Amino acid sequence: MIGIYCPGIPPVPGGVSDHTLALARALEAEGAPPVVLAERGDAARFEPMTCITGLKPGDVAAAARANGVTTLVLQYVPFLFARRGVSPALVRGVHRMHAAGLKLAVVVHEAFVPFTRIPWLVTGGPQRLQYRYLLRRATHVYAPLPRYADIARRYVRAGTHVTVAPIGATIPASTLTRAEARARLGLGDDRVALGIFSPAASGFAHPWIAAAAARLAGHPRVIWVRFGFGSARPLPGYPEGPNVMMIGEASAAKVADTMRALDIAAAPYTDGLTMRRSGAMLALAHGVPVVSSEGHLFDANLRALADCATDAEAFAERLARLVDDPAERAAAARRATGYGEQASIESLARMMIRDLGAR
Repeated sequence: MIGIYCPGIPPVPGGVSDHTLALARALEAEGAPPVVLAERGDAARFEPMTCITGLKPGDVAAAARANGVTTLVLQYVPFLFARRGVSPALVRGVHRMHAAGLKLAVVVHEAFVPFTRIPWLVTGGPQRLQYRYLLRRATHVYAPLPRYADIARRYVRAGTHVTVAPIGATIPASTLTRAEARARLGLGDDRVALGIFSPAASGFAHPWIAAAAARLAGHPRVIWVRFGFGSARPLPGYPEGPNVMMIGEASAAKVADTMRALDIAAAPYTDGLTMRRSGAMLALAHGVPVVSSEGHLFDANLRALADCATDAEAFAERLARLVDDPAERAAAARRATGYGEQASIESLARMMIRDLGAR
């Protein structure tokens, strides 16, 4: 049986917390409901699956064994376990998991900090040692970026399986039809809805949005839809005025319904599009054409699903072409449907069941 351990689960805020709930639901839908173990959060949100809270890393091995878990999936970002990202308690907990005979799989949302800030010069080394200790006791490592997978291969033992694997959208897809979703927002068929979702996300390329807003200024059919984390903040060069619909931060259901109503999603990131960008993945999950970016972490395989520009001008030009050409938008939407097999959380669940022998 698969178990999942994450220190915080919903309603504890954070992308990894949300991902834990979404992954558990995906495994359940595939016929392999996991046991979810956590320190903080609401166990009731995982019903009817077994969820146990109040567990620090050192408590996990005993709780896992008591509930029939044979393989534990550990959700890993160093800062989940300690403020500075260095947790002796995690190391001791992993030692107990290994000693208890648990098979360990690690989902690497982030490995360690770069040596680019003064505090990170101090904590970066211990974080790397902690990461090495963890990965050398894992049988499987799932990394959402090719670069992260390459790094992981330097730390694991021979025979450990390292796979580039999706994170997927952590919000369930809307149950509305496109027509129903647009009607709720008052969007007519004559308008092209261009979405900007959660621009406060780390690494969101704000100057690229400003370039697109300037390129499309005054376009009679465009309506910009700003929604999600930080969407109501004033940002230099962002679209404003009567052709902007400001949704702001909203419930998961409202976010999904808004995404369903879009014609195009503008999602540029300074480090490039990767499968850990859950906002862009949510757009693809709804069949919405995504225009994003390349960068130093860019996953070239995602060119099959989305348009990825090399600079702000090319990004703005691609958005303008899609706005003006319904046939190109339709073709881009068809490409987005490949998300289900390539980049969805459901495909991650199927991968884990296959790799970890959950059935």
